[in-house]
Amino acid sequence: MKLSARLVVPLALILIAQLSWLRLDPPSAPEPLFAEVESQYGEGRLEERDGLRILHLRGTPYDMGYQHGVLLGDEIRTRLRQQIYEGLILEGGVSHLLLLRHARHMDGYLPSKYREEMRGLADGAGISYSDVLLLNSIHDLTSQALPTQAIRDILLTLYPPFIPSLGKGSILSSSDSPPESNSGWNVPSLPLEAAFAAFGRATRNGTLLQGIDFASPHPSLEDILLIVRQPQVGNSSVALAWPGVVGVTTGLNEEKISVAELASSSQDASLEGVPIPFLLRDVLEYSGDIPSALRLVASVQRTIGHNLVIGDGKPADAQAMEFSAHLYALFEAEDDMSIRANHYLDPTLSETQQISSRDEYDRSQARLEAIREGLDSGYGRLDLSRAVNLLTAGYAANEEQYAVDGVETVLGAVIASSDLEVWVVSIAHPDGKVVLRGLRLDEEL
Repeated sequence: MKLSARLVVPLALILIAQLSWLRLDPPSAPEPLFAEVESQYGEGRLEERDGLRILHLRGTPYDMGYQHGVLLGDEIRTRLRQQIYEGLILEGGVSHLLLLRHARHMDGYLPSKYREEMRGLADGAGISYSDVLLLNSIHDLTSQALPTQAIRDILLTLYPPFIPSLGKGSILSSSDSPPESNSGWNVPSLPLEAAFAAFGRATRNGTLLQGIDFASPHPSLEDILLIVRQPQVGNSSVALAWPGVVGVTTGLNEEKISVAELASSSQDASLEGVPIPFLLRDVLEYSGDIPSALRLVASVQRTIGHNLVIGDGKPADAQAMEFSAHLYALFEAEDDMSIRANHYLDPTLSETQQISSRDEYDRSQARLEAIREGLDSGYGRLDLSRAVNLLTAGYAANEEQYAVDGVETVLGAVIASSDLEVWVVSIAHPDGKVVLRGLRLDEEL
């Protein structure tokens, strides 16, 4: 049968997409072992301290990924099912194949060691490499513009309306209704509302304190963990993260370099680059000062817009960096303080800003000003207690959005970089008590 000329291009696009989606993974490792909390596999260890889970990973990239997958496999599979398949794909109507196509394209820009770590994580958790890739790139993928409607329609005709089996737990079949709640819409990441760093004249003893303010909806304490990594090559570090995450959004290394990134949507976006969580993982593993950290982020191909606060606790210092896929701007600290929210301050980057509503911009501006006022009012007296107060200042006025009996809501974190400490700040309910839990990185190594 002779094909019509108008069908040649669509069929070619379909064939190219299928070849990228169906790329075979290498042979799997031995069957995964499923462990309980406070358990160990090889040199990896998962423990719980007063409700805060700490995951220790050590070895080659594949080893660390495999330990991660074995020790948290049940939870990783649950998150994948609820947040990606049931939420984003079934309830949100996003094409699974379209996500995979974009994810596979982005995968080609990742450093090989992170691909190896994700393969180890997939083998340890008993899921596919593609699933792990989606978990670690979904924020970048959902921030991209959709392709033209004609191509999107072609791709959606190939979309199979089913969810693959992910192990224990109930699975929605093609005949089931989507979940009634929208809990699955939450992208598996830790979105930040604001971040600040203060040192020198701004703090009580001159050391560096970095605060991280989570955006709503805030995670519960049982949803997050601290991951302590000891790679064969590079610095050891600790990061605040979700199970299944290989990259870093908030963390600290043994050289006292601390990082916190905030999404700042830009029209200057691309799939041809390395997502920021992988770049920040590189920053923690290979940087010993702020200039080297900034060069690392500025010199590589990036994907979407972010604001970044980087601190150094050894001589105490901090800087901010705003960037999109192809632009960036650096800001030295003012009066020994560096503060950022979810909007750009650089005029050139501001022209690329992509904000869904004026209210969103106003909230970001208001949070920036509130933290600046709080730091100014206590200038020279900032310590751990006052840093925590800055993060909990909005609790009394908005108590109803946090209060769920029996659940601890995580509001943010404080990194005492000069002392190698990371503190998780939460609110316990129903009494509304502020609780601090954390660790000293040098005591974990």
